[in-house]
Amino acid sequence: PDAASASCCWIGVAGLTLLAVGVYSARNATGVAARYIEARLGKPSLVRETSRITVTEAIKHPIKMTRRLMSKPQDALEGVVLSPSLEERVRDIAIATRNTRQNRGLYRNILMYGPPGTGKTLFAKKLAVHSGMDYAIMTGGDVAPMGRDGVTAMHKVFDWAGTSRRGLLLFVDEADAFLRKRATEKISEDLRATLNAFLYRTGEQSNKFMLVLASNQPEQFDWAINDRIDEIVNFALPGPEERERLVRLYFDRYVLEPATGGRQRLKLAQFDYGKKCSEIAKRTEGMSGREISKLGVAWQAAAYSSEDGVLTEAMIDARVDDAVRQHMQKMDWLQDTEGITMSPSHQGAAAGKGAKMGFIVPQDAPPPALEVLSPLQERCPAPDSTIAPGEGGSAAEKETVPFAGEDQQTGEKDGPPRGGTPV
Repeated sequence: PDAASASCCWIGVAGLTLLAVGVYSARNATGVAARYIEARLGKPSLVRETSRITVTEAIKHPIKMTRRLMSKPQDALEGVVLSPSLEERVRDIAIATRNTRQNRGLYRNILMYGPPGTGKTLFAKKLAVHSGMDYAIMTGGDVAPMGRDGVTAMHKVFDWAGTSRRGLLLFVDEADAFLRKRATEKISEDLRATLNAFLYRTGEQSNKFMLVLASNQPEQFDWAINDRIDEIVNFALPGPEERERLVRLYFDRYVLEPATGGRQRLKLAQFDYGKKCSEIAKRTEGMSGREISKLGVAWQAAAYSSEDGVLTEAMIDARVDDAVRQHMQKMDWLQDTEGITMSPSHQGAAAGKGAKMGFIVPQDAPPPALEVLSPLQERCPAPDSTIAPGEGGSAAEKETVPFAGEDQQTGEKDGPPRGGTPV
């Protein structure tokens, strides 16, 4: 009886041990499988938009996913209006990227900079589709709020990008928001660690993903980021010919096609459409492609808000006047905040010189240093060569010139404290 009971006890212990091992192994296997599926199919939290097929999107939109799989490569510049020189350059980039993918070569990293609304994001998407790659869009402003989780999230992005069979174009919009200079910029330790993780994952060129950065202020990049960029492309504001093409493009998309389709409540009055588009292109000097596209939406909204649904020439002119007025207001705000004076007549020069943000300071405008020193020069007497020796310091002893913001009575300065930034 004792031997039988002992045998039963050993059998029970062995059974419980095997059960525990089985449960532990099953849980670990489930975790490994879940992480594998997440890495393969799950979208990282930093990715805002992607063309990769995820399980959730495949279940929600099966028809859309089927069309995407059966779609053919498109022209990289379809629907993108650029200057002839820029169009030729980006087309070469598109051809090189497509051939790189077909030959499994190393992708080149690209920096696209310029004013907002000039087609950087649109071209990045077209480039990926033309090359047969997947694309993923993330914005630099989402990195800093993640704090300590930023490093893990950044590694997840690149781990996920490396699992794409078609190759992934990783587009980072507003990249200067977190890829700032580590030596001079005041950034948190968490953001610094995230930047270091980004630098670690992009230290060498890859045949799995292509990095495309977009920025309005590329001079704020850390030097290590500049070292990882292979080609720099400037997307300037559209010129006269590009503006006319944009106006005609959005006039057809938002006005002519809905009016001729007959499915929407929109009618168009009779006038010379081509002449009107040319006039609008001249009046919208200095506007970006995004502003012109919003102008087309405004025409459509004007027709929908009318009683009979007819868009007249006067309604179009009214919306153009309003858009020009708003654009000038934005330029006034920009001048007040950044001290940049922009005139439409300088746009061609700005595009040719590669000016920041698409704006330049006119040549007839005094430099900021002269604006500060001119009041002092007016109050200081000009040097006179006839002053006798020993009399040179008398004038300075009798009257001292106060600095801007200094009280003449007490000599105290009412400006910002030391180390502060003057306003």
